[in-house]
Amino acid sequence: MTSSAAPELELPHPPQATHSVASVSQEKELSDKATETTSDKATAAFIRRVLCSHDVLLGNGERGRNTPRPIEDVLPPLSSSNEVDLQLYGIIAVIIKEFVQTWYSKITPDHVFVNEVIQIIAHCTRALEQRLRDVDLEALLLDEIPGLLEEHLSGIRLANQQASSQHSLVTDPRVVYHALHPHPALFPVPTDAIPSSIAEQRESESAWRQLLIQGVLAVLLPTEDLENGCLRALVAEIFAEMILGNGISGKACEGWLLWEGITRIAEVLQHPGAKEEDSQSHDSLEQPLSRLERYGLLAPPVAEHDGSSHMPLGNTNNYQNAPIPANGLFWMIIQYMFLAGTALRAAIGMIATSSSLPLRSAIATGGQSAVEADHQTPLAESGNRAETQLLTSKRPIVSMKLWSCASQLVELDTRMPWLSGFISMIRWGVLAGPGRLANTNGILDR
Repeated sequence: MTSSAAPELELPHPPQATHSVASVSQEKELSDKATETTSDKATAAFIRRVLCSHDVLLGNGERGRNTPRPIEDVLPPLSSSNEVDLQLYGIIAVIIKEFVQTWYSKITPDHVFVNEVIQIIAHCTRALEQRLRDVDLEALLLDEIPGLLEEHLSGIRLANQQASSQHSLVTDPRVVYHALHPHPALFPVPTDAIPSSIAEQRESESAWRQLLIQGVLAVLLPTEDLENGCLRALVAEIFAEMILGNGISGKACEGWLLWEGITRIAEVLQHPGAKEEDSQSHDSLEQPLSRLERYGLLAPPVAEHDGSSHMPLGNTNNYQNAPIPANGLFWMIIQYMFLAGTALRAAIGMIATSSSLPLRSAIATGGQSAVEADHQTPLAESGNRAETQLLTSKRPIVSMKLWSCASQLVELDTRMPWLSGFISMIRWGVLAGPGRLANTNGILDR
């Protein structure tokens, strides 16, 4: 007798698994393309096409080779870092391609004008970097910028309070704010009731940008270029309208661009472990299912929990309100005591070693540190010494506007006036009390 095997029943494949695999593969391809377009090689190739298309000199100065020279050997340096220069030249290449070559290539095919613009921008960026090295970053970041932010917050809240008052003659908070903090670039206040005010405000803002850039170029440009009125007007137009007007004020301040930048930064700073977990989860979704599981004939596997018992959903509130056992409470107290001891030990160590740290205030001018200035001879005249120390003295960090700005941001004086007063009393004690611990070059100031 011959036994004939029954033919296997061929069931149609469900489209869900194929769609999931295809979507994951498309996402991988899109991510690979995005990384390729945003890599340093792609940026360098774009800069070479836009800014170095006329100069295809190769490795040994000849033409016709496949090994081009590095960009830092072809273009002038913008700063002291090649990585920063690459990104800056990428931005400059985009600006020149979109706003300069669109009309300049129709006039003449040469690149003399583009080369001159690049040379001037490079001179300005190097001079700006040199000036930034002499800036007191502590006072800028901890005192001046928080001071402006504090004035802005207080002005906005006062304007809203006055506009919402029943006895106020002005109902628009913007009018009240600009009356408190007038600025020539924002005058007149643009309102929909007066359409001409919008155009006038734009003209005032454009004139303010021109004045600002003219003042900056007077400091950064070399003398021979500053005396050239045509060149000064062109460079001022590029910086004032293309970069500040269209680039920063027009696009960089838009909400969608800010959110996209935050998203890109979050993707770059994502922990590698999280990326591996995401890839593993995608891989687990890509695993093919058996035929019984596809058509619901086999129950899905139950996830195993490590020593955790299942609890009905109705008892979650009771579980959250359950008292902590004595064993867990004991170890919690031990843990907090250990953390408090570690923090106290670190604070005592910082205070003990603060005397060996260098002074914050520089004794001599010229960007010297306090350690270098200690080895120099004192000034001959006492008047010059007093003037130098007055010019180079620094404010204590505790007295800077950073702390009052944080208090204004969370409305501490309104929500918790007792805490604000207590902190102010402690601040005055460490600044003017016995020992002056937080004064300039004090124990807490170093």
